[in-house]
Amino acid sequence: MKKNLQVLGLALLAFGLVGTARAADVVAPNQKNPNVIIGASETHKNLYTVGGDVTINGNTAGDLTVAGGMVTVDGNVQQELLAAGGTLEVSGSIGGTARILGGNITITGPVGGDLVVAGGNVNITGKSSVAGDVMVAGGNVVIDVPVTGSVRTTGGNVLINNKVGGDVYAQTSQSLEFGSSANIAGTVYHKGPAKAVIDSGAQVPHISYTEWQPRSNKGALAAIASTAFVIRLLAWMIAAWLLAHFKKSWVQSIVDSVRSHPWSNLGWGLLYIIVIPIVTLLLLFTFIGYYLAFLTGISFVLLIGLAKIFGVIAVGYVIVKLLSKPTDGIPMWQPVVIGSVIWALIGLIPIVGWIIIAVVFLQSFGALVRATVGAMKE
Repeated sequence: MKKNLQVLGLALLAFGLVGTARAADVVAPNQKNPNVIIGASETHKNLYTVGGDVTINGNTAGDLTVAGGMVTVDGNVQQELLAAGGTLEVSGSIGGTARILGGNITITGPVGGDLVVAGGNVNITGKSSVAGDVMVAGGNVVIDVPVTGSVRTTGGNVLINNKVGGDVYAQTSQSLEFGSSANIAGTVYHKGPAKAVIDSGAQVPHISYTEWQPRSNKGALAAIASTAFVIRLLAWMIAAWLLAHFKKSWVQSIVDSVRSHPWSNLGWGLLYIIVIPIVTLLLLFTFIGYYLAFLTGISFVLLIGLAKIFGVIAVGYVIVKLLSKPTDGIPMWQPVVIGSVIWALIGLIPIVGWIIIAVVFLQSFGALVRATVGAMKE
């Protein structure tokens, strides 16, 4: 479980996967101790860390990205927090936006920007406060802190028991409750199986209620989606392993190019992805170029498929490097498996995840086409 959470957390490293990880401090566990502890006397500019259990007692002057089985953030983070884990406890102050994903989540420190949370049980309480908006999804959600902006929440049982400066958008499969300390300045837009419960003393002047019953086929749809995800993941692993196993030196050269020249390959990849289809169409409409157009089109489709596989392997090698493992002489299955999992998880992130995949794909596509053109010239 902890290893899976580590992989998920590394997926949240987002745009820094290829070519940008050197801009921050990376702290990873060693082989003897899977846990990571950042002491109170330590200060990092930007910190990326992952481990079995991770405890952050020191302050972070920039952004903090952390993942682990159990994550504790007691130190202050000057800018943004990105955290994933089985159990997360955040008591330090966050200067910017906080994005948190986990099983059981407890937040007791102030957040200077927006707060985005997804978890099984989410408890936002104590001395915490949110200067921006709150977006939270969970099985059981408690929001017992003052929120300057609006609240958007989806959950089973949701309790709001403090001041909200904006509107509240809530979709619940079981219940929505406003505690006695709730004070909602805006309008509450609620969708659920029953009307909200308003405790004595709560100030909730405007409620727009829409009756909504959870669909019974969600379990079947979730099972189908999970099966498709696993099949796609296994297909990537098999394709990547076969290519890396039988063409290791060629794969290694392409991956090294992606890692060492990410931005130039990105530019060339974007250029090739636009120019090759145009050239193919122009050849298709000429009397003597249709055969060449056919070959170019087939090659283009093949290069796209290969670029996806190279992207998976490149991501795997970067993650292996982030984990402080040598990339020379490692078993080929390690970057293949890790890269396949990371690639699949990133694809589940709307918009941002798709952008990341597009960037890595274009980097791999550019490196692959440049290498192919170079080989043809030779």
